[in-house]
Amino acid sequence: MKTEKPVNNITHISPELKEKISQGRILPKVHKLFLKGLKPAIRDYYDNLDDSLFDMAEKAENNETQSDYFTAMREVRKKKELMVRKFSENIQDTFKKFKKADFNYFSESSSQVDSSANNMSLVDEHELDQNLAITNMIDKANTYLHQNLFAFKKRFSLLAGGSELNNDQVPVSPSVIVKSFSNTFVHVNISNKVELIMLKLFERNLIPNLGKPYQEINEYLIEEGIYPNLKFQVPKRANQSASPTHSQATQGGLDHGMENNEAYATNNQPQISDDNFRIISAAFNNRQASMINQVSNLPVYESAIINNALSALQHEELQNLNSRQISMSPIEIKDELLNRLKQTEGGTKKQVNKQDEDTIDLVGMLFQFLVEDRNLPHRLQALLAKLQIPYLHIALDDRKLFSNKENNARKLLDIIAQASVGWTEETDVKGNFINKVEEIIQNILETDYQEINFPELIEDFQAFLKKHEKRANILEKRTSEKALGQERILKAKEKTAAILQAKMKNHSLPKSVSDLLLTPWANVLILAHLRHQDEPELVENYAKFVDKLIFVSIQNKKKQATNAQISHVIDHLSKGLRLVAFDEHSIKEKSKELYQLLLTINGIETEDTEVEHEFILPQEAFKVSEDNSENKPEIVHFIADKKFNNLNTTIEHHEDEYYQKAKNLVTGDWVEFIAENDEDIIRAKLSWVSPISQKLLFVNARGVKVTDKSLDELAHDLREKSAMILQQIPIFDRALDAIAKQMTDKNNEQQTSETESINSTQVEEN
Repeated sequence: MKTEKPVNNITHISPELKEKISQGRILPKVHKLFLKGLKPAIRDYYDNLDDSLFDMAEKAENNETQSDYFTAMREVRKKKELMVRKFSENIQDTFKKFKKADFNYFSESSSQVDSSANNMSLVDEHELDQNLAITNMIDKANTYLHQNLFAFKKRFSLLAGGSELNNDQVPVSPSVIVKSFSNTFVHVNISNKVELIMLKLFERNLIPNLGKPYQEINEYLIEEGIYPNLKFQVPKRANQSASPTHSQATQGGLDHGMENNEAYATNNQPQISDDNFRIISAAFNNRQASMINQVSNLPVYESAIINNALSALQHEELQNLNSRQISMSPIEIKDELLNRLKQTEGGTKKQVNKQDEDTIDLVGMLFQFLVEDRNLPHRLQALLAKLQIPYLHIALDDRKLFSNKENNARKLLDIIAQASVGWTEETDVKGNFINKVEEIIQNILETDYQEINFPELIEDFQAFLKKHEKRANILEKRTSEKALGQERILKAKEKTAAILQAKMKNHSLPKSVSDLLLTPWANVLILAHLRHQDEPELVENYAKFVDKLIFVSIQNKKKQATNAQISHVIDHLSKGLRLVAFDEHSIKEKSKELYQLLLTINGIETEDTEVEHEFILPQEAFKVSEDNSENKPEIVHFIADKKFNNLNTTIEHHEDEYYQKAKNLVTGDWVEFIAENDEDIIRAKLSWVSPISQKLLFVNARGVKVTDKSLDELAHDLREKSAMILQQIPIFDRALDAIAKQMTDKNNEQQTSETESINSTQVEEN
């Protein structure tokens, strides 16, 4: 290997480094760091997989799909250890091939995947779907981790003896991880659909967990002298200078230099560009172009003057917070800022440069949207509005607040706003949540905008939320478990009632037999349905007893029951009564009385005394009136109540947009319910959907049940405006989307007006 000359601060290969590589000291350590770093992602994946598949099974559209999910759950439980072991072996094989300079780690190369995508007709549909899913995962991870991968390509190329590697040939690349994982599917018997879902779930756990191990591997390679001074190179466009001058920045619009500023972020975090911000920037540029004749030659305020004025306003905002005074509205803040600037210059006339004015207007519109957003409770709106001045400070200094979705100041506001959606004073009696938000806002107002530690504030707030939500989640789980238990009991009662009504409807039975079927045996059937819901043949045995008892209890039948048949019925009765905790003495008494009665009815024995046994018709057995309601069995009351409620059902089924909105609701979504008096407003989260009745269970922020609704009932409430689904989209995204639409509409109206004016002028001239 020839000694390389330093290029762009990249070191040459020293003799010591050559010796380390030749001795095979570096790769084994990298392999160990890699597997250690992957463990949290793999552990999190398998920990969450079972719950995720179970949730999907509960929401499955049909039995076949549900069966696929349950099959996958069983397969993964049985073969989890095998899959993890095979995954590790696949990684190990990759390192072995890399050492041999064999960079085709898997049987199907990336070129073949690309070829597959171009020749759809020649590839199995599932294989194509899987290849596309894998390719998308790899592309996302490569984009997210591009800085680390840039360093890996350089450093692993050196370890490979100088061969220029691409991303997929780096043995610790996302491509190796994803393909090593997908190859483990050959060991489980799961459907194609579930396989793709498992890949998607793996993606969610993989990408966020790779940053740390990648950083550790790069740090280790630097320690070992593998390109220790490597610098990440940002690709530049032709004729693009490294950094725009201040004068260039002030002359352009809001998006000036976005290509340079947004290409890559620091700390291995990608910048995700906001398309709405691009639209807004274009609209502001159009506004400036249309006002070109109105631009004066007045000097502009220096940035230090604007910063001082904002700092004074921020100090006043802090005093308002501490003294519980009402703050200025978002629109008033701009006017007050301009007044303060005029006062600082004595009588000298100056202006704010156009780019800064656009930023001031945009921040004002953002916070105006926030204080008008119905998704946020009023008290939280008022608190969060106090952040306008520090956020204006930040935006004037760094416009990536709007252009980059991963900006930490933006993320903090999004996280707090989203967590505030379900807040009410009733669920925050001690004020823990509202006080935490106020504490964060006070921290920001007390700190110079350049020194605010947003990552620390985010971490602190998320830790608070985690602790706060832990208790709520426990109570929420208990609430859903209780609801499921009640649903199962209700369903068991419905099935029991249907069995008894169907089998007893055509027969006049002795009152003691009728009472036996409608009370203790009804309980036996309910318990059987609860215990053996997945074993219908066992439930059927208890249902068949009803037919057998009815047969031996009917008078004047063509063929009388035998002593053996009666004894069999009595024996079956005893076993059933033991299930519902009848004591042995009571079982013997009831069995003896029934046995004697049945012998008499079937003419096997005659009683010494002429006792007339009371027989009742089925309509009498199931009838509930004011006179007999107290003596009627519980199952009879259940049947009567159900019938009454069904007759008075007022909610009709309509397949309209409101029904679709209700149907599209997912667990975790918040809904605002409004009482008839329009005063009581309740915010509730969809916590659980019954797999039995499909009813939606709603809980408050503490996890306590608020209400449950059928889809038709919720659709009716949405239709009548007594319920509103609250938005879950981050506040920044929703605000910029609304502002972009507003400015686009305004721009279109202005262009239409100008066109009409031109046309009118031309007509007059003609």
